[in-house]
Amino acid sequence: MSTRDPRPSVDASSGGAGRRNGGRGAGLSALRVSPTNAVFSLLFAVAGVLFWVYDTWLTGLVFLVAAVAQYGMALMARRGRGVSDLWRASAFEPGDERDRAILLRSAALVGYVVGVGSMVLFLFVLLLFQEQRVLLWYLAGQTIVVNAFWGAAILVMTRRG
Repeated sequence: MSTRDPRPSVDASSGGAGRRNGGRGAGLSALRVSPTNAVFSLLFAVAGVLFWVYDTWLTGLVFLVAAVAQYGMALMARRGRGVSDLWRASAFEPGDERDRAILLRSAALVGYVVGVGSMVLFLFVLLLFQEQRVLLWYLAGQTIVVNAFWGAAILVMTRRG
C-alpha cells in the first residue's frame, strides 16, 4: 500500500475487488456511493419491483428509472471532474469539509421548515377541516414525531459538542 493511498489494499485471496478485511463484504461501500445514495437507490429499486409486481408496469418502470438516475447522478458527483459544489451537495456526495458544511446547514434548514410547517399545517387542518379525522390524526402524529425527533437530535448534538 502506498503512503498516498488512504484505502487499505485489496487482498487478492479474499475474492477480488470490493472484498477487504479477510474476505468479508464491504456492505454499502461496495456500491461506490455515499450510504445516503445507496439507500435511496436501493429503495427506488425495491419500490420499482414492488410496483411492477403489485401495481402497473409503468409505475414500476418509473421507479426503476429513478433508481438508475439516482445512482448515476451520485457516481457522477463522486467521480466527476469539475463538478460544482451545488451538484455534489444536491447529490449527497460531499467532496470536502465545505460540502459537508453545506449539507449540514441545508439539513438544519429543512428541519426548521418541516418542524414548524408540520405544526402550522396541523393547526390549519384542525381549524378548517375538523371533520377529516384521519387527516387530523395523521398530521398530529407527524407533528409529534417530527418535533420529538428534532428535539432528540438537538439533545444528541449538544452532548457531542
